[in-house]
Amino acid sequence: MIISILRGIFVGIGIFIFIPLASCSAQNQATKQAQTKLGKTHFSSFDGSKFPYTKWASKENPELVIIGVHGISGASSDFRPLAKHLLNKHPKIALYGAETRGQGKDPVKERRGHIHDRKEWFKDLTTFTSLIRKQHPKARIIWCGESMGSLIVLHTYAQMKDSGAHCDAMILASPITDIRSDFPPWIISAVNITGFLFPKARISLESLSGEDEVRVTKNTVHQEQAATNSYHIRKHTLRLLTTLGKMMQTSRKASQQLDLPILVLHGGKDVFSDPKDVKRFFDGLPEKVFATRKFYPESF
Repeated sequence: MIISILRGIFVGIGIFIFIPLASCSAQNQATKQAQTKLGKTHFSSFDGSKFPYTKWASKENPELVIIGVHGISGASSDFRPLAKHLLNKHPKIALYGAETRGQGKDPVKERRGHIHDRKEWFKDLTTFTSLIRKQHPKARIIWCGESMGSLIVLHTYAQMKDSGAHCDAMILASPITDIRSDFPPWIISAVNITGFLFPKARISLESLSGEDEVRVTKNTVHQEQAATNSYHIRKHTLRLLTTLGKMMQTSRKASQQLDLPILVLHGGKDVFSDPKDVKRFFDGLPEKVFATRKFYPESF
């Protein structure tokens, strides 16, 4: 999905460079600071878990750092097209993308497709952000969340903005701001009940969506594209999926905690997100928020 909205991100970067950004503390208040570390290819998170990350930077001291949070069954490599553009056109901007806990490049194979608690995602992101801010203390930081990643960055900020380890601005790319209105309520109830009883039972996204072909571009089917990726997860646990569902349903509530510049990018043919839901989410943002929305009707 991210390729179809890169143009909007490029425009948004220009917006963020020239607008006043909210100040952030450079210090991480986490109690387990001794366990956290930014290595050359991995970072150690709040609980000692190590996650790979990718860095794209042409300068040692960038003025702006984008931290990318990828979508479900994705990887940090999803941000490579954006990174290549930045390296060529905006050398003062660096991009870091970490692999997400419970996704296909999680070093702990038993965790793939599962999450114990959503707060683990929040703490991973704030830990990584704190380490990046320590590495680049003078740089402004933007969180860029794509699809599932948009849920993570939004809720992380809402839950942990007082931690001092957050961002200066935010990009929500292909955000999932609610469960689609055309999704049968009885399925939601059934999944929630089954997920409570059997949290580690697994189901594919295609089975859950009821779509035989979930398209991510005009000519690309999600199943076919994902099957070529070494990090593809065929089925996720009901706990992970119900956790995401609850995050979707509370996105508008979480958005009321926003007090920083935000760019929203979304397409008209995204099977996971209804454009009307995204617009309603955007229109409901607090008045104090400097917000921009870019809509691409033909994008998936």
